Amino acid sequence: MKPLATVDITRPWHWGIAILSDPDLGGEIPEVDPSGGVSANENGIIVPVRHAQDIESFEGDFEWAEATVTVRRWSDPPELEEGREVAFEGRLATPRGQLWIGDADENSVAEGFPTSTRIRVVLLSHDLDSPDQVWVDAWEA
Repeated sequence: MKPLATVDITRPWHWGIAILSDPDLGGEIPEVDPSGGVSANENGIIVPVRHAQDIESFEGDFEWAEATVTVRRWSDPPELEEGREVAFEGRLATPRGQLWIGDADENSVAEGFPTSTRIRVVLLSHDLDSPDQVWVDAWEA
């Protein structure tokens, strides 16, 4: 089975989190859980990602660390791929049919979602605390 649509966002995440929410509900997202892991409610999901400053610099050169958030929209729930672990699964309200992916610095918007979306956040099993790659699988709730 192939996804209906895929959006890849690769960039430095200066806040160390990726926020997933309908654009109308961004003000109703949960507080970040200081113990780590995914924080979520029906209006938003906060996923820890590799912090932009989490990189070694050599000889005075400095580059920001990057992480990739891949949002995949499916017709049905996909199989979990080997070596990956579900960090969160639940329902997300998407009344505008859009999913905002970003942080306080910048965001992207993915289109074509139902008004109620089932979301699964998937990480590599060995990279749960500060992942370089996050997969967000979405299908109709």
